[in-house]
Amino acid sequence: MIGTARKPEAEILETLGKYHKIIVTGCNGCAKVCKTGGEAQVASMAEELRKHGKEIVLEVTPERTCYINHTLTSFEGKEKQLKESEAIVVLGCGGALQVVRQATEELGLTIPVKIALDSVGHMDTVIAGTLAIEQCQECGECVLNETGGICPVTKCAKSLLNGPCGGAENGKCEVDRDRDCAWILIYNRLAALGELDSISTYKEPKDYAKFNKPRSLRLA
Repeated sequence: MIGTARKPEAEILETLGKYHKIIVTGCNGCAKVCKTGGEAQVASMAEELRKHGKEIVLEVTPERTCYINHTLTSFEGKEKQLKESEAIVVLGCGGALQVVRQATEELGLTIPVKIALDSVGHMDTVIAGTLAIEQCQECGECVLNETGGICPVTKCAKSLLNGPCGGAENGKCEVDRDRDCAWILIYNRLAALGELDSISTYKEPKDYAKFNKPRSLRLA
């Protein structure tokens, strides 16, 4: 999922300063899991904005705001509120905001769309309801088959493809002593799998051309 964290209230209010009639849009996908943009957070944001003198003309929380069909569906029958609004504030990732913008444009509307969250990376939930961490850089050239299912690009502070660097102490990274050395984790995992020969095979530098943005994915 895309991890999100709420922007400071002062920053949100400054962004919305010149707008009075506001639509608050959340996301019942990733932002709901992050507890930053589900229905409860949308209602809370709307209430906060009302306290600061804003008029909330609509609250919507698409199933997944980054899916254009879900966002358009959530706006169905809401044309009056959309035309009345002076701005839309999105409690979702940067992609969600841009899909909301696209949706308004497809509806023939030009409405400022602002964001109330910061996107903080591709996160995986490792303790249900409690902790999510970044484990994948989405680099476009996955090496997990050779590293025991542990990503050195993300989990190694130096993103070494051929490790370890030699600076680890007591199994901890020399860059961050609170972090396990990724290459010791990889070694132990490969040893348990009986695949240690994989660690001695030199890995060519990654093709970072595959990481050029923006990337696209044809779905059909």
